[in-house]
Amino acid sequence: MLRPALPCSSRPFAVRVTVLASVIVLSACASPDTPGSAPSTGSSTSRATTARPDTSSRPAGSASSPAAVTTSTGNAAPAPGAKAPAGYAWQASPSSTSVQVATVDGGRASLLWMDPTRLRFRFVPGFQVPEGSPATTADKNPSTWVPRMVAAFNSGYKLSDHVGGYYYLGRTVAPLSTGLASMVLRTDGSLAIGVWGRDIAMTPDTLMVRQNLPPLVLGGVSQASPTDPLRKWGIPTRNQPLQNRSALGRLADGSFVFVYAHSVIASDLAQILVKAGVQEAIALDMNVSWPTGFVYTHTGGGVVGAKINHWTVRPPSTYLTRYKKDFIAVEGV
Repeated sequence: MLRPALPCSSRPFAVRVTVLASVIVLSACASPDTPGSAPSTGSSTSRATTARPDTSSRPAGSASSPAAVTTSTGNAAPAPGAKAPAGYAWQASPSSTSVQVATVDGGRASLLWMDPTRLRFRFVPGFQVPEGSPATTADKNPSTWVPRMVAAFNSGYKLSDHVGGYYYLGRTVAPLSTGLASMVLRTDGSLAIGVWGRDIAMTPDTLMVRQNLPPLVLGGVSQASPTDPLRKWGIPTRNQPLQNRSALGRLADGSFVFVYAHSVIASDLAQILVKAGVQEAIALDMNVSWPTGFVYTHTGGGVVGAKINHWTVRPPSTYLTRYKKDFIAVEGV
């Protein structure tokens, strides 16, 4: 089991939320937008901009219109009774055994394993990112996702970074490009990861598509190298190669692994996923404070959040309200 929650005075980012009808009363030890007392990252500081890739390394591909693509091989259906991959010391979240956490590399990185047969995935668009995104009334009301949320993690870069397309609620906000890693959510709450135009494409039940660079892992093999140009996987803060990074991968049995890693290059992140048995992976947000991963416990009408890794800068309260950047809320069923 995860370690018991410490008192608020001992946990700078401990958060308790009470949900009453459509009103959320939030009391926290630190503001959601305050970096707080996470371990120092040296000279790096948080910036409002996110990573901008080296477009010369982006694979060629034509923009795809959702109306023009109607079939997809998609991901195989998740296997019943999926298990967290062997070789790691997994700890089940108190709120759901379908969500488990493992910390690796001496605490530098943490993995969040999710069993999709017992979970639903909810996309919540930010009020700034993705730029120009449509939003429903439910997207703006935390009471529609907080009561069932057992975990949450960050999404991708800004659309202005030109790392891929974005589709939501029947609208193509940025054209989808063949060959890019894509995270897809369907109307039934299921999740898929793959390469757009190769093993995943638009279907009538597609709710959201978020693309972010070429695949980080493909066929169980890392697509990143220690010798990659500095900006191939995004422009790092202050041009320092070691940055906080995140990614989402799919295992052969259909289960998913999110990874948060502190002060790594892209190939480090990919290798952590490969060791976990990930077959395909999409790189998500990076740099000082944008990568985030949390688990949530529901007790007595309230919600208590915890970071999956102590290096995470932002507090668990970040996703208990609508945030400026989009994220994925993981809901128990």
